[in-house]
Amino acid sequence: MDYIIYFDQSALLISLITILLFIRKANCHRTQSKVFLFLLIDELVMTIADIASVLISRQSPDRLFVLMDIANHLYYLSHTLVPVIVTVYLLVLTGAFKKKHAKLFILVFIPYALILLMQLTNPFTRLIFGYDSNLNYQRGPLMILIYVMVIFYVLICAISIIRYRRLITHHKEIPLILFITCCIASTAIQFFHPYMLIECFIEISMTLCLLIEVENPSEIYSSTSNVFNRGTFISDTADLYKNGTPYKAFIIKILNEKNFMQIVGYNDMSTVLYEMAQWLVQISSDDSVYDCNNGNFVLILYGPILKKSELILKYLTNRFSTDWLYNNRILSFRTQIYEVNVPEDINLPGDLLELVDASVKSDERIQIFRKEELTYLKRQKSVEEAVKRALENNAFRVFFQPIWDARQNKIRSAEALIRLFDEELGFISPEEFIPIAEKNGSVTAIGHFVLEEVCKMFSIEQLHSLGISFIELNLSTVQCMHKTIPQIFKSTIEHYGLPPSAINLEITESAAINSQETFQKTFRELRDMGFSFSLDDYGTGYSNATYIFNMDFDIIKIDKSILWEAEKNDSARIVLENTMRMIKSLGKKILIEGVETKEQRNLVVSLGCDYCQGYFYSKPIPKIEFMEFCKVFNSSH
Repeated sequence: MDYIIYFDQSALLISLITILLFIRKANCHRTQSKVFLFLLIDELVMTIADIASVLISRQSPDRLFVLMDIANHLYYLSHTLVPVIVTVYLLVLTGAFKKKHAKLFILVFIPYALILLMQLTNPFTRLIFGYDSNLNYQRGPLMILIYVMVIFYVLICAISIIRYRRLITHHKEIPLILFITCCIASTAIQFFHPYMLIECFIEISMTLCLLIEVENPSEIYSSTSNVFNRGTFISDTADLYKNGTPYKAFIIKILNEKNFMQIVGYNDMSTVLYEMAQWLVQISSDDSVYDCNNGNFVLILYGPILKKSELILKYLTNRFSTDWLYNNRILSFRTQIYEVNVPEDINLPGDLLELVDASVKSDERIQIFRKEELTYLKRQKSVEEAVKRALENNAFRVFFQPIWDARQNKIRSAEALIRLFDEELGFISPEEFIPIAEKNGSVTAIGHFVLEEVCKMFSIEQLHSLGISFIELNLSTVQCMHKTIPQIFKSTIEHYGLPPSAINLEITESAAINSQETFQKTFRELRDMGFSFSLDDYGTGYSNATYIFNMDFDIIKIDKSILWEAEKNDSARIVLENTMRMIKSLGKKILIEGVETKEQRNLVVSLGCDYCQGYFYSKPIPKIEFMEFCKVFNSSH
C-alpha cells in the first residue's frame, strides 16, 4: 500500500504560513515565544523529512537509500522532539520553569535523552525502524518505546494543566487541551494506519490555533515600546506570586515624560521611549522589561539574572543620570528608581502595581528608593483603609479654627477642618489622608460629611447668636469636577434652613487651574445661589493675579509663608505690602493666615487686613470648645 502524502503536503503549506504569521506578528522574543518558534521549526523539519522519505521510496530507494535513511532518521528525531517542546512550552506558559528546579529539568529531558540515544544508534541496531529486503520501511521492536514516551509527556502536560489551571486563562486553556487531544488522536490513527500520514497535518493545524489564541503579541506587548505591556506585567507578577517565586523589581519612573511629549511631540517621544525600552532589554533580558504606561518601566529579575541585580542598578543609575539625545535634542529626564525585593519588601502583586502608579513629586535629577523609602506605600495603604473605615463608621471629626475680624475685634467666622483619629493608626494629618482621598475619590464623601456637620451645627447650636456670620469650607479639586456639587450644597442648606451666606467656600488656585471649564461652571452656579468664595493659599507656587480680578472672590487668603518671611526679610515685607495694596484696590477682603504672635497681628492690621487666622487666637478645636471660645472672646471684646 502506498503512503497518502496529501496530508503532509497540506501540513507543509500550513507550517510555512504559520511561521510567516509568527515572524510578522512577534516583534519581541520572550522565552515562551522562543520555545514556540522552536516548535514551528521542528514541525517544518519533521514535515519536510516525512515528505522526502516518501518521495524517495517511490522513485529509487536502492540508489538513494542513504538519503531515504537520513530523511527517516531526521523525521523521527524531529517528531519525538515535538512532545518535549510542547511540554516545555506549557511549563513556561504556566510559570513552572521560573523556579528553575533541577528535578523538573531531569523529569522533562531524561526520557527524551534515552530515546535520542536509541535513535542515534539506530543505523547500527535498527531497534526503532529498519527495512526489509526490498528496502520497504519497517517498524523496529522498540518502536513502542516512542509511543510510551509520548504518553509520558502527555501525562506531564495534563498534570501541569490541572495543577496550574488557575494560572492559565480560559481562552488559553481550551486551545492547549484541544492541541494535546488532537495530537493523541492523530498518533493513534497513524499507529493503526501507518500509511495515512495524518500526524504532521493535525499537529501543525493545532499549532496554528495556538498561534492565534495563545501567542497573540497584541495582548502581550506594548505597541509603543515593543516590550511587555502593563497587562503582561500584572499577569506575570500574579504568576510569580502564586508560584512563590522570589524576585527583584526595578521600577523606573520618568517624572517629566509628559512635559517632553509636549515639547518634542508624541511621535518623537514614542521613539525615545522605544529606544529606552530596548536599552533596558540589552542590560537585562527579553523576559525582564515591562512598559506600564506613563513613562513607567519595570524590570523583573528572578533566577540566574537575579545575581546581576547590583550591576543592573549601577547601569540604570549611570544611564539615567545623563541626558538622552534624540534628533540633536537633549532630553534631561527626572527619574526615580525603586528597588523592591519581593516578598521581603512587598507581599502582594497589587502592592507592587500601586507602587508603579504612585506619584512622588521631586525636582531631583535621579533618586533611588530602597526598602527604607518604600515604607510609605504600606503607610499609604493603611491610611486608605482608615479613611474607608471612618466613612463607614462616621468616625471623622470636624474641628474649627476661629477667624478674627479686625474691624470689630471679634470672632466672626471659622474655618471647618476635617480630622481623623483612627483606632489603629491614631491621629492622621489631613495633609496625609486628603491627597489619598482625592486619588481614590472618597474626598467627595468627606466634603459632604463636613458640609452636613457645619449645617447641623449652625442650625442646632444657633451660631449666629454667638456672633458667627459664616463658616469657611474647603472645596477640593475633585469636588469641583463633580457637576452635582451645586445641587448638593443647595439641598443641604435648604434642609437645615440656612441661607447660602452662612457658607464661604475656600478654593485653591490649583483647583481652578486643573479643571478650568468644570470649575468655572460650578463656581458660577454656586455664586448665583448666594454662596461666597475665598481664594486660598494666595502667594504659593500657583499664584496668579489674573484669578483675583477674573473671578468674583470675596476674600483673598494670603498664605502664612509670606507673613512669616516678611518679619525676617525687607524684600518679603515689600511684597506683602504691595500684594495687600493691590487686593484692597480691587475691592476684595484680605485674610492673613498663620498669625501666631501679637507683633504679626499688629503688622498685618497696620497694612489693612480684614481677618486674621492663626495660633495667636486659637488652634483648630472641637465644636464644643469652639463655641465656648467664641462666647468668652466675643463677650470680653
